[in-house]
Amino acid sequence: MPKSSNIAYIRVSTIEQNTDRQTFPNVEIDKVFEEKASASNIKRPVLDECINYLREGDILHIHSLDRVCRSGAGDAVKLVEHLSSKGVGIQFHKEGMSFYGSMTAAQKGVLSILASVAEMERGLIKERQAEGIAAAKAKGKHMGRPSIKVSKEQIEELLAQGLNVKAVAEQLKIGTSTVYKIKANK
Repeated sequence: MPKSSNIAYIRVSTIEQNTDRQTFPNVEIDKVFEEKASASNIKRPVLDECINYLREGDILHIHSLDRVCRSGAGDAVKLVEHLSSKGVGIQFHKEGMSFYGSMTAAQKGVLSILASVAEMERGLIKERQAEGIAAAKAKGKHMGRPSIKVSKEQIEELLAQGLNVKAVAEQLKIGTSTVYKIKANK
């Protein structure tokens, strides 16, 4: 029988987010599958790749339930049942839950409740975010990036004075990519 492995699945919602908080203390991880996909996204190719990679005796480490719930609380139960049928253990570190083999009725119930709470928490965050945006707009606040008016002439003048792209960007409070874009459109 091949050596069992500790496999980790890590997911963040956006490209800008990092995975630093999703750690597995005291566990030597053999392979990590990392995905950047929104919680609402049903298609998770890296999770699918991870599940296909797992072999009997392996243990899948996941930081928390909300990392794998896609479209409801049943996702976590289905995942655990599927992996258990393959002889794969699964650990949800934040919740302190481990599954090896068939789930008992109590385990299934607790897992369903915790996954439902995670789903509800995600929904509450979205509601509060929408309320905050609506309140800010009602007060006339601009949402999104601030609009900065910079002319091609301003950039060309600063470059002609001998400033480099980074210095021009800092002085005009814009990104270096904006300076390059405007510079390229001469």
